[in-house]
Amino acid sequence: MKKLLLASIAISAIVLWAVSCGGGGGGGGGAQSPTGPSNNTPTPPPPAASATVNIVSSTGSGAFNPNPVQVPSGGTIEWRNSTAVAHVLVMSDGTPVGTLAPGATMTTTAGAGGNFRCTTHPTMVGSINGATVPDPPGSGGDPYGYLAAPDPPE
Repeated sequence: MKKLLLASIAISAIVLWAVSCGGGGGGGGGAQSPTGPSNNTPTPPPPAASATVNIVSSTGSGAFNPNPVQVPSGGTIEWRNSTAVAHVLVMSDGTPVGTLAPGATMTTTAGAGGNFRCTTHPTMVGSINGATVPDPPGSGGDPYGYLAAPDPPE
């Protein structure tokens, strides 16, 4: 019985040694180098940027600060009315931005950008993501394309 126990221990030791030394088959027997993480993991998008536009007067392109305001599509714009009068803001295509009572704030999500104005104070003009600020109506420019094109010569 003792011989059987000793033989079992010896066989177990040989098997353990063979497996731990790479003797389990499988070819080359060399160690494989670990691989890094997959490059297929999507990178989360950066957080949307935000900007604050202060309404500081009721006339001209200087009524909004900053002007133009730069914020990527999907970012947020906080509008702050620092004047004593209400303002109704719309994009140049007529899309409403919102109404701000005196001292009020509101937050909107920026689209692709474009020019905007106050319907209550038509000379208040501004731009989201524009290179320059549009000319207020009556300044010789036509920031919103209200003026009809001249008739073609006959």
